[in-house]
Amino acid sequence: MDHEEQIAMIKRTLALIESRDSERGEPAISPVSRYLDAARYQQEVEKIFRQYPLAVCASASLAKAGDSFAIDVAGIPLVILRAEGGEINAFVNACRHRGARIKAPGLSSQRVMICPYHSWTYGLDGALRGRPHANEFPHAPASDCSLARVPAAEALGLVWVVPRVARAGESAALDISNWSGRFGTDLRNWGYDSWKPVSEREFVNPTNWKIPFEGNLESYHFQYAHRDSIAPMFYDNLLVADHDRQHQRMFLPKRSIEGLRERPVSEWEVGPHANIIYYFFPATFILHEGDHANAFTVLPEAVDRCRVIGSTLVPELPTTEKSANYWRKNVASFWGALDEDFALGVSAQSTLASGAQEALYFGATECGAARFHRDVEAALGA
Repeated sequence: MDHEEQIAMIKRTLALIESRDSERGEPAISPVSRYLDAARYQQEVEKIFRQYPLAVCASASLAKAGDSFAIDVAGIPLVILRAEGGEINAFVNACRHRGARIKAPGLSSQRVMICPYHSWTYGLDGALRGRPHANEFPHAPASDCSLARVPAAEALGLVWVVPRVARAGESAALDISNWSGRFGTDLRNWGYDSWKPVSEREFVNPTNWKIPFEGNLESYHFQYAHRDSIAPMFYDNLLVADHDRQHQRMFLPKRSIEGLRERPVSEWEVGPHANIIYYFFPATFILHEGDHANAFTVLPEAVDRCRVIGSTLVPELPTTEKSANYWRKNVASFWGALDEDFALGVSAQSTLASGAQEALYFGATECGAARFHRDVEAALGA
């Protein structure tokens, strides 16, 4: 975020604090069927998760040629790797011979990919480089047996993919700069393209994939859900929010921001006095915390289950025990608060099939969650 934008956000926030007011949107409801209907869930996977970019790992986790990361995304097994020329390639993690997975889940590093079933061997460009008894396959020339390519790119310190086979004639290079819009520009201005992961986390969350975003696109819950953790640092139910197409930005001022009234505007910076949520549709969340960021993506696994993959990104990796301990404390603080959110989401999911209600309610300051649902419905063509 450039300095002029920071000043504008701070002025906007201070005016709301002075008037004891908040920004608001239209109240809304969300039918309970959105979280329980298996047929709808399949539509969400096909029309949303296999059509839009998702951040799946930190760029610096794939630092050198041959470094790879295997993960299932929206039901598609993927292998993402650093190629010989330094670019990011992504493929369906399936041998073109008999479909066996080439890579086991997680990070690894090899200059070639070898299928464990019959030893078909692929280069980092996905091309078939060799296979035992090649003369047995006159009907399957090597040129037709490259791995199926998936659209991918790296930007903002993260690797992004669209989990589907690239269409004929389609470029496999995603334009994340255009996709991320003005909020991506905010993050690039802070230097995110070179930030590195100091911690990574992955876990299963027994809720519909939409519930985590509902909880993280409003601050109405802060004083209650986080009363024993982060609540004292923030204002009660103060909304300062913007959107850019389907993306959203929420400015979360800390109480220390009022001290800026006594300082020259030229010295104003948001970093020490606010957290900023960046939500990139459909499922990537980045919390900018001034000197670092916490990012996570929610991946659907079933109508009532999703997987969360997260990274803490920093400008420079720690070189001393003191700096390493500083980042450990920050990571623990972030996930401590998020675990409170996720636990409440699990609680909500557990009651939805009870018949107690037909819809959930979003108040005027929970309009970010309501906007999220409107964008999901639009993507489904509803």
